[in-house]
Amino acid sequence: MLTSVVYKGTAPYKAVCTHGWVVDGQGKTMHKSLGNGIDPAEIVDQYGADILRLWVASSDYHSDIRISPEILKQLSDAYKKIRNTARFILGNISNGDGFNPDKDAVSDDELLEIDKWALMRLDSLIDRVQNGYNEFDFHIAFHSIHNFCVTDMSNFYLDIIKDRLYCEGEKSVKRRAAQTAMYRILSGVARLIAPIMSFTAEEIWSYLPHCNKDNAESIFLNEMPEKSGIEFSDEFIGKWEFIYNTRETVNKVLEEKRNEKVIGKSLEANVIIHCCGDMYEKYNAIADQLAEILIVSGVSVVKADNESPQFEVVKATGEKCERCWVYSETVGRCNEHPTLCDRCAGVVE
Repeated sequence: MLTSVVYKGTAPYKAVCTHGWVVDGQGKTMHKSLGNGIDPAEIVDQYGADILRLWVASSDYHSDIRISPEILKQLSDAYKKIRNTARFILGNISNGDGFNPDKDAVSDDELLEIDKWALMRLDSLIDRVQNGYNEFDFHIAFHSIHNFCVTDMSNFYLDIIKDRLYCEGEKSVKRRAAQTAMYRILSGVARLIAPIMSFTAEEIWSYLPHCNKDNAESIFLNEMPEKSGIEFSDEFIGKWEFIYNTRETVNKVLEEKRNEKVIGKSLEANVIIHCCGDMYEKYNAIADQLAEILIVSGVSVVKADNESPQFEVVKATGEKCERCWVYSETVGRCNEHPTLCDRCAGVVE
């Protein structure tokens, strides 16, 4: 700065960000005499350069910055969550004949509601991350991406669409819709993480199929992602918040029944929702969607006197389809495929 001021009369930058001391896990200043220093080269050798970059970005620099083997281990675990999300998506848009965004992507109108929900969450992520970068709140950008990959993707969206990816026809509109949403999500997330996890983002980009407007050579030759352009009504947002909360509640009930040995896998269960009034109308309106979202074999809604909904988990009826593992009364109805349910029999034919 001094050289630039002397030479040009101005600072060499428009903005500068400073941080506190780098201290160890107990908050002690690092000294050679204490032996509590950490060589960055050792971190790179053990974890890779992206973990070191991730540590810098995840730290709240407004106060002293802590670093220790335990902190690096936690960051490594968080990094794996993001990487595993990318790996799952790449695996499911590259299998079979693969996914060509220019030829195989479906229109917004052909996306299922849950696909639109996932893109809505991506839109929200783009806003938070770009605002984090612009305000130098890099830790907010990182934690937003991590939470999106774990909470919105792995624990909800990607878990639910596995059935569609594995059991629907390879080139069916339903499966292509899931692939379209996943492609758009990973393309966006890769570019959002690029300033922090540069090497990982570049690796993802090298395996990701690209549309004509992408520069496939390097992720750094592309712009930050744009939002989906889909308009989401208050009714849509409220409906999916209701569905999301329902899944959270039912998962706890399923876990209780699993611990009681009533069921094993969630597909061994049927869920009966006991409710009344407006709640009955709300659940009845989404009953057809809930079995897929809850990953159970069946959902029924029963009128009851209780004000708050009660969720009952019982053993699923019917036979287990050996292809999709859903228990169904339709298994065995097709003579050519006696071990499959009607849906799977239709797909394989």
